[in-house]
Amino acid sequence: MKTIQKRVSSIILLFLAVSAFPQTKAQTEASVPLWLKELRRAEIVAFGAFPFAMFISSFGVDTYRFFTHDGNMLYAPWPFNLGGVAEKTQDELKTTVTIAIGISLAVSLADFIVVRYKRRKQPELPPNQPGETPIIIRQPLSDTSR
Repeated sequence: MKTIQKRVSSIILLFLAVSAFPQTKAQTEASVPLWLKELRRAEIVAFGAFPFAMFISSFGVDTYRFFTHDGNMLYAPWPFNLGGVAEKTQDELKTTVTIAIGISLAVSLADFIVVRYKRRKQPELPPNQPGETPIIIRQPLSDTSR
């Protein structure tokens, strides 16, 4: 238990140390490389998908436990249990979190592939020169979209 507390406190201290030195110079859109933007998007998608993945994996592990214990109501998944539930073991909790992490990483990878595919399908536009107005391409709606 002490090692977990030490790890959590060291992570909190690391975040505090990093946030103590904010950026003083704002980065412009052009100065950030594309791979860094894609990495940041993947991180945001993975962390955003984690709570949903945790719910799905928890329900899945609970359902597995229910069927492996011959339908004993002490092991019923969340919406079906009536109280007095058998708690998960440490190994089951680790399995649940590992599955949730895997699902959230899979969602992030799927998002990365879809965004990369869409970006390749877009036509290349010439970059705007400094001081010019942005290039706006307007296309009429096709008759098939109505």
